[in-house]
Amino acid sequence: MEFALVLPLFLGLLFAVVDFGLYFFAEHTVQFATREGVRLALVGGTLTDAAGNPLSRQASIVQCIQNEAGSVVIPSQLRISIFPLNADYSEPANWSGMQNSGSPGGYMRVRAQYTYTFITPMLAALVPGGHLVATGEATYRNEFFQ
Repeated sequence: MEFALVLPLFLGLLFAVVDFGLYFFAEHTVQFATREGVRLALVGGTLTDAAGNPLSRQASIVQCIQNEAGSVVIPSQLRISIFPLNADYSEPANWSGMQNSGSPGGYMRVRAQYTYTFITPMLAALVPGGHLVATGEATYRNEFFQ
């Protein structure tokens, strides 16, 4: 009788720990991938596509973030914004979805967002909408690259 009373609570706690662990893993991975994309961006580096053609700086940043986060999250579901900061270091009004890697010496921000949907129905019912947004963000100053 006692086992029947304790088992649902134990399983609920166990599934909550696993589900939140997966969420924090996704959030950490998105942050790490964003930092790697920024490392590429701040020196003006670019990547190549599968055919060996050079990508633009913006496409290189997006590709780097998607490659680094692809083992944990679905890369096509990442929302990546690259935008310059205003003179007072505030964000522009319509930053979401912007793809502007800026000029040498300018301050930029890269923000990657991923919507994590909870697997456990009980947790999904407790969280508004059944999901949380994992966000990775980094601000950098472009080096004076060629």
